[in-house]
Amino acid sequence: MRPSLGRRSGRTLLFGVFVLVAVLVPLASAAGQTDQPLVLQMNINGVITRATLERFLEVLDAAQNQGAAAILLYLNTPGGGVAETEEIVELMLNTPIPIIGYVGPAGASADSAGTWILVATDVAAMTPGTTIGSLQPVIIGPDGFQPIDDPKIINNIVAKINNVLTLHGRNESLADAFVRDNLNLNAPDALAAGAIEVISDDIDALMADLDGRTTFLKGVTLNLANARVVVQEPSIRLQAIGIITDPTVASILFLLGIYGVIFGISTPGIGAEVFGIIAIALGLVGLGFSVNLVSLFLIGLGVALLIVEIATPSFGVVGAGGIISLVIGTLFLAPIAPPTVLITAEEQLRILLILLVPTAVFGAFLLFAMYKVYQARRAKPFHRMIGEEAKAIDGLKPGEKGYVRYQAEMWKAVSGEEVAKGETVYVLAKDGPTLTVGRDPPGKAELAAADVEGFFPRLVLSFKRIWRPRN
Repeated sequence: MRPSLGRRSGRTLLFGVFVLVAVLVPLASAAGQTDQPLVLQMNINGVITRATLERFLEVLDAAQNQGAAAILLYLNTPGGGVAETEEIVELMLNTPIPIIGYVGPAGASADSAGTWILVATDVAAMTPGTTIGSLQPVIIGPDGFQPIDDPKIINNIVAKINNVLTLHGRNESLADAFVRDNLNLNAPDALAAGAIEVISDDIDALMADLDGRTTFLKGVTLNLANARVVVQEPSIRLQAIGIITDPTVASILFLLGIYGVIFGISTPGIGAEVFGIIAIALGLVGLGFSVNLVSLFLIGLGVALLIVEIATPSFGVVGAGGIISLVIGTLFLAPIAPPTVLITAEEQLRILLILLVPTAVFGAFLLFAMYKVYQARRAKPFHRMIGEEAKAIDGLKPGEKGYVRYQAEMWKAVSGEEVAKGETVYVLAKDGPTLTVGRDPPGKAELAAADVEGFFPRLVLSFKRIWRPRN
């Protein structure tokens, strides 16, 4: 029976109402959001690198396309690259979009290059319990932290900090104090000294505190009441760049690549050299090809000496010289030379330790390994098959040859005792393609009677000899 006209009309009406609601509700929501000011937030955590600059460009482009009322830089950083910081500051000064700098959360700090970025923003703010400062460049030497007093470096940084302070109507005398005296300020002191404009407990409070304020340089009145703050997450590409451009990660990749090449050359066939070349390439990309040439030379020399040591038949000073070259080259590899980077002394020490500790551990292991290989070379040779189990394929009688199965391979075998078919035997010796087998595991005399080749088999052998159970 066909439905009545009234019933069909009712269904059509209900469907039309559903479609209308489905279309109008999102439009109404979007209209409500349009009336709400948009603030794009960029979190700057860790060391400032090339990836930080690329992320800021991405956020700046998104803010322009979406008509954002402001960009919020949420800072918690020990500093970073001078060149990257200068480019970020230049972009901030030349964009019409107001840039808000905010140090947080409580316990965070914007040190060195982070302070430079903060005082270059249109409005600078801090959370209670945060600090800024430590702009004096330092270098780590044999006597610990040494301040850099080169007038060319100091005067250049002071002048640039002074410029951004002046442009934003802040206390320009702080430039000298930040750089020459390594001044550090907490939030109340920074506000009293004229380094920042606002202290706010959180981002919501910050938006309320800044509503109606007019920026000094750009003359933009901030309308941030009920602002919608959206964290701008970096793209996958920038996340990957951010990982490998971290000075610590890049340096470790570079060192792991070097060790991979060493192991790959000394033990062909396992592909370590392929990993090493890839890791070195990634490390160089992360370091921005700004690696100290002396560091590269010393590391290359160390690699060459270690390869020579591995290839030579006796232990000597060549291997020790290679390890010393690696350690010194690693020391020069650490990003501690101004004015390329401007980070706190504590962060520099952390990076230096991360670089040197693996190198020292690797060097100590390699010295021990070469010593054990030296002992193994002096001892009578030993074959890896000796002591392994095999299964008799034929019954073996004394003085007669038969066959045994060793690791899925058929081998000719002789035995000094009668062995039944299918019985488990042990390899006692090897003479070309013929194995000498017996029912009992080999003793010390048999263990010292065969041959082994290669650096790492000798190393394994030496450890087996150390920890072999005593009879």
